[in-house]
Amino acid sequence: MEDLETQNDSEDHPRVIIHVDMDYFYAQVEEILNPSLKDKPVGVKQRFNVVTSNYIAREYGVKKMMLINEATKLCPDLVLVNGEDLTKYKQMSAKINEIMHKFTPNVEKLGLDENYLDVTKEINDQLEQSVSLEQLQNVEGFIHPPVEDPNLTDREVFRRACGCGCDRRLILATHMAKQIRDRIFCELGMKCCAGIAHNKLLAKLVGSIHKQNKQTVLLPNCAASFVRSLGSVKSLTGIGEKTAQILEECDVRTVRELQEVPLHQLSKRLGLEQSSKLKEMSFGKDDTPVKQTGKPKSVGLEDSCPAISIRADAEDKFRHLLVRLVKNIADDGRIPIAIKVTVRKHDSVKKTSHRECKQDKILPSYFRHKDGKLVLADGAQDKILAVVMKVFERMVDLRQPFNITLLGLSFFKFQERKAGSKSIANFLIKKSDIEVQSITNLSNESLTLSDSFTSNRSFPIAMDCDPASSTCLSDTASVASLSGSESDAEPSPKKCRRLASFLARKNSSLLPSNEDDSSSPSKLRVADLRLNSKEYDQEPSSSGTSSTNIPSGLKTTGFFKNHLSTSTPAKPSSLADSPLSAMGTSSSSSAIKTTNESALPSNVDPDVFHALPVEVQKELLENWRISNPASSSSSTSISSGSSSSSSKNTLHRYFVKNA
Repeated sequence: MEDLETQNDSEDHPRVIIHVDMDYFYAQVEEILNPSLKDKPVGVKQRFNVVTSNYIAREYGVKKMMLINEATKLCPDLVLVNGEDLTKYKQMSAKINEIMHKFTPNVEKLGLDENYLDVTKEINDQLEQSVSLEQLQNVEGFIHPPVEDPNLTDREVFRRACGCGCDRRLILATHMAKQIRDRIFCELGMKCCAGIAHNKLLAKLVGSIHKQNKQTVLLPNCAASFVRSLGSVKSLTGIGEKTAQILEECDVRTVRELQEVPLHQLSKRLGLEQSSKLKEMSFGKDDTPVKQTGKPKSVGLEDSCPAISIRADAEDKFRHLLVRLVKNIADDGRIPIAIKVTVRKHDSVKKTSHRECKQDKILPSYFRHKDGKLVLADGAQDKILAVVMKVFERMVDLRQPFNITLLGLSFFKFQERKAGSKSIANFLIKKSDIEVQSITNLSNESLTLSDSFTSNRSFPIAMDCDPASSTCLSDTASVASLSGSESDAEPSPKKCRRLASFLARKNSSLLPSNEDDSSSPSKLRVADLRLNSKEYDQEPSSSGTSSTNIPSGLKTTGFFKNHLSTSTPAKPSSLADSPLSAMGTSSSSSAIKTTNESALPSNVDPDVFHALPVEVQKELLENWRISNPASSSSSTSISSGSSSSSSKNTLHRYFVKNA
């Protein structure tokens, strides 16, 4: 123990970390929204518990996660506010985070009410400029441990505590912490506490010494003694119930005992890596960096409830949680591809509770964007609920009696929504009911291709991201077979990356180096997009249409379905002989729109057709004309299923994968 403590006292302390913790966050937000609550005991409830309360209520003994009936017995005048809708708290948290980013970009978010700030660079920059002597002599807030000699200045106290030069950095950081807190209060009316130290662990721990609306800085050479004074090992960040239980089995209950226990004794139960980390934490050592936080990696909800012992009740509870959870990620923009299910089982005999979590993958096609918000696709709620109940039954044996006292759902493993300007999907989504669900992998057995496209060319994949990116498949799409059914299983990211790499090599080897295949939207393979429409599921295919021309799992809209049954010209001798080479590009879209109205088949939606790029419109018009020379203006020749048996689907021919 002495070796680690001596090392801790003699080391340099180059970093400066500020930990900001909002006071009674949920309840304080409610007081800001309703000022009449400020002088009353306020509790924020979620289901059956008071999740937090203001300090007036805490004086009555109201504690976090206390049952509502217990809280109201202790404080009959307790004002309860429903806090199940987190929208207002998230909005306030975002505003607080925005203010902190005005001081430093190195902000790491912890939940909605806590943040780490690494201000080392900003403090060093200030020290290189002119800093007043008064700022370097006096600390804003409290010093821990308290200064015993009143004749010493704050600067002298720090210099006696450490000679590495951290005194100026830490003292100046207290002034920055005060500026941050003042800015949050002036702009938002929110009060908070702050801790200042040379690492994240100590900054968080020392900030809780003086509450509320106060700040504390730690003398760097007192790290080991300060952490030792905290008592229980549970007071250390990162030690939960399970780790504390294992430590208790090793006769370690306090931080002092953790400092004194031999490392090899802990290693037998926790392994060398975790044991070494715990030992370092017990002496206040923490080298973990402040990680700039983007969007949360997971979004979840949990509800404690009266004992559930019937599957139907659990399913009903999960359904309500799912609806709330989707609302919580509506503004996120990312699509989750995995879901975690949490249950807490109560053993009435042993009077104990056991918490368990399991997860499974979900398809990106279960979600869609509407008016800029993420919502569930049609029928997706039941599909996700089926996945949830499958996971639930892996944790709960329905053949035996069970009592569930808590249920939770979490979305994680999010995919960013990307939109590429060269993807034909963009043009189709604008004015049609087509929903791009996933990148699909077509097999030769599932599709008969047009003879006119049996050359050795390979076209880029149409997707909602840049086709040139090798990460498109793994980031924005799920690879699935076009079998007509959606499997619950998602491919692993490694498999997706291997497939993306394979396609990239294939394209680079087959295409001329000077040709940009993404320049013409007509070359993008819409057959690689799974299209969904209830209309296709309901109507049987025409008897005159060859079923081999349509993949068995392809679901499409009326626009495409009306074109899956026409003839095409014979195979050209070369690609240059095909109608593609004869198409001009000088006409404007307005000119085409005015000249092709009469040339469109009657069953083609003009709005959808004109939403396509000019090149695609011209190609389709020319090929409809060539395919039906006798009646180019007649829609019957387009929709008829009595064309030559050797004919191929005109529209489909241009939008399928090359064999």
